[in-house]
Parts: sequence; C-alpha cells; structure tokens
Amino acid sequence: MSLPTVGLAIFCLFLIGFVGCSDTGTPTPSSFKISDPNLTMELVASSSEIQTPIGLAIDSNDNLYVLESHTHTPPNDYQGPAYDRIKKGIDEGDDGVPDKWVIYADSLEDGMNLAIGKDQELYVTTKNSVLSFRDLNGDGISDSRTLLLDMVEPENVYDHAGILGITTSSDGYLYVSRGNTGGQYWRIEGTDGTIIEGYGDGGNVMRCRLDGSKLEEIATGFWNPFDIKFSSTGRLLLTDNDPDSRGPNRLIEVVNGGDYGYKTLYGGSGIHPYASWNGELPGTLPYAAPLGEAPCGLLDGAMTNFGQNYQNDILVNIWEEKNIVRIPMSQTRSSVSGNPEILVQGDSTFHPVAIAANSKGEVYITNWVKRQYPNHGKGEIWRLTNKQQQIESIKLSLEKYRFAEDYLKNSNDRKILKSGDPFEKSVTRSRMTALYSHQELSKLLSDSDSRLRMQALLIFLNRPESLSKLSLERLIEDEDESIRRMTLVYAGTKGIAEMLETFHYSLQYGLIGPDLFDTYLATVQQLQPAFINGYKNNSENHSKNLERELPENFIIDLIGDKNLDELIRAMALPYLEHPEKHLKLLLDLLTEAQEESYQLSLVEVLRGILRISNTNNELEKILIKLAEDTETGDRVRANAIAAMSTVDSKRCQRIKNLLSTSTSVVQYATIKYLCKCRAEEQLSNEIDQWITSNSLIVSPTVLSAWKMCRANEIKPEPKETWAKFVNDHGNSDQGELVYKSRSTQCQTCHRVNGIGGIFGPDLSRIGSSKNRDQLINAVLNPSDEMAPEWQGWFVVDQEGNTHLGRQIDVHLNNVELMNTTGGFDNFPKPRAYGVSNKSVMPEGLQNQMTFEEFNDLIAYLVSLN
Repeated sequence: MSLPTVGLAIFCLFLIGFVGCSDTGTPTPSSFKISDPNLTMELVASSSEIQTPIGLAIDSNDNLYVLESHTHTPPNDYQGPAYDRIKKGIDEGDDGVPDKWVIYADSLEDGMNLAIGKDQELYVTTKNSVLSFRDLNGDGISDSRTLLLDMVEPENVYDHAGILGITTSSDGYLYVSRGNTGGQYWRIEGTDGTIIEGYGDGGNVMRCRLDGSKLEEIATGFWNPFDIKFSSTGRLLLTDNDPDSRGPNRLIEVVNGGDYGYKTLYGGSGIHPYASWNGELPGTLPYAAPLGEAPCGLLDGAMTNFGQNYQNDILVNIWEEKNIVRIPMSQTRSSVSGNPEILVQGDSTFHPVAIAANSKGEVYITNWVKRQYPNHGKGEIWRLTNKQQQIESIKLSLEKYRFAEDYLKNSNDRKILKSGDPFEKSVTRSRMTALYSHQELSKLLSDSDSRLRMQALLIFLNRPESLSKLSLERLIEDEDESIRRMTLVYAGTKGIAEMLETFHYSLQYGLIGPDLFDTYLATVQQLQPAFINGYKNNSENHSKNLERELPENFIIDLIGDKNLDELIRAMALPYLEHPEKHLKLLLDLLTEAQEESYQLSLVEVLRGILRISNTNNELEKILIKLAEDTETGDRVRANAIAAMSTVDSKRCQRIKNLLSTSTSVVQYATIKYLCKCRAEEQLSNEIDQWITSNSLIVSPTVLSAWKMCRANEIKPEPKETWAKFVNDHGNSDQGELVYKSRSTQCQTCHRVNGIGGIFGPDLSRIGSSKNRDQLINAVLNPSDEMAPEWQGWFVVDQEGNTHLGRQIDVHLNNVELMNTTGGFDNFPKPRAYGVSNKSVMPEGLQNQMTFEEFNDLIAYLVSLN
C-alpha cells in the first residue's frame, strides 16, 4: 500500500496508551516512547510556524529549509496559502532552534522533496519537475529559479506516482526517484534535450548533472520510491512503498543498472510470473530491509550525534505506523541488509515525513500531525538528539557512489558473472549491455557453464536486438530450469510470437514443468496479437488495462489434449475458469485418467464444483463409484470421499460400507464423512461395533477421529502436549485429508500445486524450506515467525468487532481489508485500524483435530518438497 492510498482519510486514529497532549493537541516529549535512553525529542516548530510540512533540508550554516504542502487535494474551505512554499528557519542563537522563519521560495505546486548542494543551491522535486533555487544577492531569500528536469508526460499523474525523491552525490550529480505514474506513458526531458521515457515499467531512479544535463536512468523496478539518499559510505538508498497484494515496503540499495522487480504492466497487485519483489526472479535484486507501512524519509545514523552504536544504522520515518525505526545494517556480500527496530514511537498525532541532520548531528523530523492527507494546516518539526552531544563521531562528507558505472570495470567479467553476488552481477551486466558486441555475448550464451548462459540471456533481455528463433529453441531445451523460465520471459517481453509453437512442443516434452507452468501461460498471453500491438502503440492509458487473454478454450483444450502427458493436463486444471460449465468433459476425463496426479487434480476440481453447488447427484454418484473401485489408488479413493464430505447431502449407509477396506487412508476418509451422520444412532452404533471388531486394523488416527466426532466437542490441550506427540510415523496421505478438511481450513488460505487460497504463503515446497520442528511451531504459534510480506492488519468496525486481513487500503471515509479470498471487505468509518502484532493465521487450529491428525498433518507438510 502506497502513501497516497494511506493518506486519503480525514479522520484520526487515536490509540490507547499514550499521554501528554497540550491544550492545542500538540504532543509533548512524554508522547514519545524512545528505546534509547540517551536520546531526547524536543519540539522546535509548531503549527503557528509550519503547516503540513513534507520535504526538509539543512544547509552548512544549519539553516532549515522546509517544504510546506498546500496544493495536494486541499478541501474546498482550506484557509491556507494557494501554493506550496519553502520556509527557511534561521538559528541566530546557535542553539538548534530556529529564531525566525522567512519564506525562501513560493508559488510551487505539488512539491515533494528537498536537497541541498555543496554550493548551498536548493533542489526541489514536484510531481512533474526538478527545480533549483539560489539566493544570489545574499538576503536569505531565493531570487533565482531554474527548471532542471521536466516530466512532460503524462499530462496528469497522482502526486506520489510522479517525481519524488532527490539527493546530490559527491561527484556532481543529482539522483532523482520517480513513482510508477500509474502505468501511464511517461517522458522526462533534461536541459540539454536528453530524454528518458517508458510505458508499463515500474518507478525508477535517474540522474543528471547539477545543471539538468546528461539525463540517464540508473535503476528501475520500484513502486513509489518516496525518498532517496546517499549514506556516508557512498551507498545509494531509497524507501519504496509496496503494491496492493505484495509486501513488505522496502529499504533498497540502488546499484547502477539494477532491476528491483516491479512493473505496472502486470497490475497493481505486484503478483505476476514476470515480476518480483525480493529478487525472486533471475536478474532482479532483493531489498536491504523490510519496512512498515508508508515509509518516508531516511538518514544514515553515522551522520547523527547518537553515538558509535549508530554508525552502521539507517533511520527511516514510517508515516502510517507513527514511528522512526533504526536498521542496523550488516554486510551481505557487496551490499548490506538488516531488520528494523523501533527507535521512536509516537502517538496518533505523529506522522513523520522528512528527516535530516545538521552539522552537529542533531536530527530534525517534519511531522504531518494528522492522519489526514488533504491539506489541513497543522504541522510540526521535532529535534531528536543525544543528551550527551557526542559530536566526534559525526560524518559530514560523503564517499563516492559505491555502485557507479565504473564499479568493477577492471575486474574479470566472467568471474563476477559466475559469482553468487547479485549486485555485482547486475552492475557488470549493465556495463556489458553497453560495451559487448552481439558476437561476444552469443559466445557466453553457448558457454558450457549454465551461470554464464543465464547472465548472457539477462543481458540480451535489455538490449534492443532480439535473439534468433534458433537460439531461443536451444535455450528452451536447456538443462537449467531457471534458464528455461527466463527464455519464456524473454520471448514474452520481446513479443516473439513465432515461439508459441515451440513452447507448446516444450510443454509436450516435459521441458515446461509444474514450476514453469504459470510463466508459460503468462507468455502465451503476452504473445497474442492484441497485447503485442496494444503495448507497442500504448493503446491503453494505463498499461495494466492492455488486453492479455489466453486464446479461446486454451485451458480446456490443454486439459482435454490426449497427446499431452497427464501430468501436464493436471497442471492446467487449477487455471480452468467456471469448471461447472465443463462438468461432462471433466467426468469423462476422470473415468479415463490413469496417472494418480491427474486423477487427484480432477477430483479436486470436482470438489470445488460440489462446494459451490452444495449438491449434485450425478457428480456424487461418479465420486462414490470411484471410491468403491478397488483398482483405483487409495489416495484417489480417499480424496473422492473427502470431496463428498463438503456437501450437506448424506449417503451414509453406502459410504459406511467402505470401512471394510484394509487401507487406513480410505478408512480415515470414510470416518470423517460419517461424522455428519452421527445423529443416526443405529448407524453410529454399527460403526462402534465395527471398530471394536476390527481393532487390529483400525489406525489410531481413525479411532481418535471417530471418538472426537462422537463426543462432538473440542477439548483444548496445552501446546507442549501437541508438539511432544509428533513422531516419525505420521501418515502423510491422511495428513493431506486433514489439510483439506473443512474443520482445519488450511486450503482456504494456502495453496499446494496451484490449488487453494492465496491469503497465506504457498506451501507447495514448504517441506524443503522448513524442518519438522519449524512446521510444528508454525501451526501452534503462528505469530512467532511472521515473514514481512505476510504482515497482517486489523480493523475495528463501527460495532466494535475486530477483523484481520493481509493488506489494507485506507480511503476518505472507509477502510478496505483484504479477506481470505483475496478480495477486499469494506468498513465505513471504522473505530480503529492498524498493524497487527499477531499473524493473520488463527491461533488454536490444532484444537480442531486430534493428536493423531496433527501428527499426520505435519507428516504431509514435511513431504511437500
């Protein structure tokens, strides 16, 4: 969720637990919780002096420059100035508190950020321009205004999707960040006529000379990068807001030529096979640290007077969460990474935006005050400083940009490309893209080392020429699956439609397996004439609206294609829309299917049809017949019974006959079905008798499940007891049924092999990344280990009910919260909302099962690899 979305509320969220507000509502220092006892917060300017402040810069004389916002969706009755303006705070007493404020510059619109150059020139970003201001006559007020960069397209863009952050480098460049323009075509011009442009890409970082010349792109793949700054060691860092369905927000180290994964072409969710958020796709880069909602300004801790413990820290203002975090950064190959810790926690009147330090290392923060994005006339500036004034550790000078274009230029390119360092490989690829010939790169593309073949393919992805069909045919047959994946991405990105037939053959021959199938489908979509022509001609104002449909009946034709391996046909089933319209074909395919995986996928689709219709006599008869067929595999029979358990209709006597089977998984599925028949006393007594008579062949899971069913009650047990019960003898086939059962609801939120919900993490390979103990703890204590991308939110509605969701969109008079289906529920004027300190996965799910079922569930999860 980006800052503009967050900011459209006109009400404030008042949280319990904070004290110390003055009569005017201005926080006092007791309103803050500061984790470091050596630091103190002091108010240095209030609403009488500063209104709705965003950008902040401090010159070498420790004068403060504050950008006041007055033009961002002001209400009709707004009493403030007609334009944005820059105020200069002059500290005549040298005590760090401005003694007077003057208007340094005026008549700005949609201002965003500020930066100070070495010669005291003030640089300003608006949503569609970069400007410079100078005080030529020395009266303390600007008398020179110069346009350096002009975003001439699009004609209109939302503020936080246009030009955003700005900083200067030690070698005479301006570095500027741009938002994603909502997917519209964009074009930015420099003073010398240099141009960069794009359509369907993400936000980017660009640079130009201090006079606006020599404009060029440095990196891409951002959502809305609000602030950008150099650290004292020459690392270029930025804060980036997250898409609708993909978190967390990010602190990113920017390298020359870097791609950070996001593209507006693939929609606002951030979820697409061609997109990534943390370096998941080859050629894209990971973030340095996860951040909370609506991150704004950032600052190197080495530039503060906070002490030696902050030398490797980055400070970030988190607008939505009302805090300032410190991130201790450690070396990760050539880059850095870390995890945030709350340094300062404010109350509901603290929404920090910009952050900067003066020559003494004192830190200043602009406070928007209200959780109300339209201009409201309130504002503050706070000073955060060390009580001991430890100024000896302050770094005032910046080192050269670490990852500039000449980084590693004299190194062995082949060696770097074969290394495990994604940042150094990215810089090297960028240089090779410009300098290497087609012939030189083609040799790498045919190298015996798959690492070099991959890097060559990534380089060609960013070059204007297209690889030949012969080269792509060779690459789609590569032994390295990741190369085959990127071959699909390459063809789809370049619009090489002649590869469609080759890719279909690759599907037949097993070169495109389960892990590549969604990428294959995305590629087929992008190689349709409507998409190719629409993208080429920018036919939609917003690129995400470009038509990209699969050919008519494409999925159903794959499913019914008997020339395809049944495993491939099984992969297509989860993508079938409205399967109830194809029920006859699906039933016919089920009777013909031979491979267990295909049979299971068909049964799963039929389960979904049953769940929607709640009854279907024809379908149930087919599933019962399948369950009774002893020639059919036990997993398929058991899943057929489980599928019928989802409907209200009862076929109790016929299902009871299946207890006579000798396999525990079918017995277990049968007992779970019969639980809905427990009110029929005679039938229940017959089951009791059968269990007693067959005690030697009845598994503990079957026995405990029936006892729990008969008791019709849940008896919670201590978590330690559950953990101790797990052993190496769990039945993974039975665990699969536990996972899919209505009582545990695992499948509602999680997906395995393309089937299930998207609210929680995909579990298709969970057994390869988590050991048994970790999986046990994840179920028993879901809040113990929450990955940043699965951070939850809570909303308290008007009736006082609390709701949990994974993403939140805050609007003018309402809040929308993502539900388990991936849709959004609307809450008008909620009482409260915020970041949840608990997982969205409910506590106590183990109490919906028996100890034996829990053991089987863990065995199933372990088997997923």
